[in-house]
Amino acid sequence: MMLKYELVTQDIEQKIRDGDYQPHEQLPVADDLCRIYGVSRITIRRALDLLVEKGLVVKRRGSGTFVKDVDALTVANDQIGVHGYSEIARSKGATAKTEVKSFDIIEATGRVAERLRIPEGTFVYRIVRVRSVDGKRGLVSYTWVPISILPDLSPDDVQVSLYQTVAKETGLTVASAHRSLRAVMPSAEEREALDLPDDVPVLEIDQVVYLRDGRLFEYSILHRDTRDYCFEVVTTA
Repeated sequence: MMLKYELVTQDIEQKIRDGDYQPHEQLPVADDLCRIYGVSRITIRRALDLLVEKGLVVKRRGSGTFVKDVDALTVANDQIGVHGYSEIARSKGATAKTEVKSFDIIEATGRVAERLRIPEGTFVYRIVRVRSVDGKRGLVSYTWVPISILPDLSPDDVQVSLYQTVAKETGLTVASAHRSLRAVMPSAEEREALDLPDDVPVLEIDQVVYLRDGRLFEYSILHRDTRDYCFEVVTTA
């Protein structure tokens, strides 16, 4: 049997998916939600916190709770923790290394502009990196970040941790990532960079990342060596 706050969460989530609540729209205030669902403020608070964890809404101090500007149908119910490559390596007692292959400022077009939800022609950083753990290359990443969020970003900043840099510069941590995964064959350059045999595919992770204030911060395409990588999802009832 579902708890009260889970039922409230489920109903609001369905309304977001159905379009009853539109992107950027403010949800009813807590007192109104209490009356609508006949529950306590504690129940509403827990429901809204769960919606934040699911990446569907963002709380703005002093303003209320707003629907994120995302396609709700692409938000998975199985949430994956958002951590940088270096942080994950350190948590396992390993040493991560980053080789910055290119660091450019370009105008966003096509899919990059679409995924970042910015007008075409907006200036963004384009960053290509090869990531290694304990000397073994395992990932090629292509990342685009709007200059407006990190106007003074440098190659040195992304050589350590982009997420640590954005936290230091903005005071905000990463809140959620929205990912799609598929197997693809790598390019010749990626095959050489990761020392891959001809018949080995890579795992492509297409993701957008949001900050705690709801801003869309990063679009990345990650190509990961599949030979020693296990992707796990834990589903809770």
